Amino acid sequence: MNTNDVAVSIVTMNGRKYLQRCLDAVFAQTHRSIGVYVLDNASSDGTASFVSANFPEVTIILADRNIGFGAGHNQVIRRTQAPFVLVLNQDAYLAPTFIEELVAAMNANPRVGIAGGKLYSLRNAAPNGNSENILDMTWLDIEKKRRQVCYAMGSRDEGDYSSPSLVFAIDGAATLLRRSMLEDVQFEGEYYDEDFFAGKEDLDISWRAQLCGWKCLYVPSAVGDHLRTFTPKDRRSQIPEVLRVSSIRNRYLLMMKNDLLRHFLRHLPHILAYDLKIFGYLLLRERSSLKGYAQVLQLLPRAAKKRRAIMSRKRVDDGYILQWFR
Repeated sequence: MNTNDVAVSIVTMNGRKYLQRCLDAVFAQTHRSIGVYVLDNASSDGTASFVSANFPEVTIILADRNIGFGAGHNQVIRRTQAPFVLVLNQDAYLAPTFIEELVAAMNANPRVGIAGGKLYSLRNAAPNGNSENILDMTWLDIEKKRRQVCYAMGSRDEGDYSSPSLVFAIDGAATLLRRSMLEDVQFEGEYYDEDFFAGKEDLDISWRAQLCGWKCLYVPSAVGDHLRTFTPKDRRSQIPEVLRVSSIRNRYLLMMKNDLLRHFLRHLPHILAYDLKIFGYLLLRERSSLKGYAQVLQLLPRAAKKRRAIMSRKRVDDGYILQWFR
């Protein structure tokens, strides 16, 4: 039986060029009680062979196709028993005490179900590969118009984000999940919502956790680097179509599943104004992404079923959730 405290789950897709540094950092962790799992989403770059040859202690799970972010991590979560699961992107590189800091913080706060640290950006790294103190991510906020905000992204770290804080959501690049929270918020064996495929799963699971009475904690002493593939400042034409479509679909799945009616109606002017901008942009510039609306309609019955399950487990008052909308 696996007796490790932490199961490290890495879902990879053509990530061979990242995994040497990523896995070296994982095995350099001061918290030693870990089991490492790599689910390979049918990569064409020899990822699985590379990991098998260079990191024999890693358990490799092979998918016969790209099953997406959430479904990949769900497979790892289901086959492990560790009390914590570290969900880690293939292009995220942790400082040696990252896991130790998060585990200690969560052990000290039993109602914290999700925790994350301070990630520095490698998008414009120095020639020596360092991040030059530019932040990739601290946590995720949500606006009244239901747009997620990657807090402090692109900012220079000058000590403004050095205190632990309860936050609305934790980004999925490097996040520690408590297993008891995962079991509490799962739906029919799904921890991450597999209908999302890619994008906003981290906001969704954090929102569900908040509704069920769990907390999300930002722990700045847990640090790492991240080479984020896409940011909100990138031109949408540079983003693969599947991700552009999912960004539309998943926006509405988030609200349909998790939003409280009184909050939705209260913020409806903000939501409608933003949605009109999105729809106008798609009509004029990106008609291929209009199919995201059709996908929402197809998924509506499943989303409604999930919503009923989530709301049946709601343990916080409406005012607690309302405070998070910026």
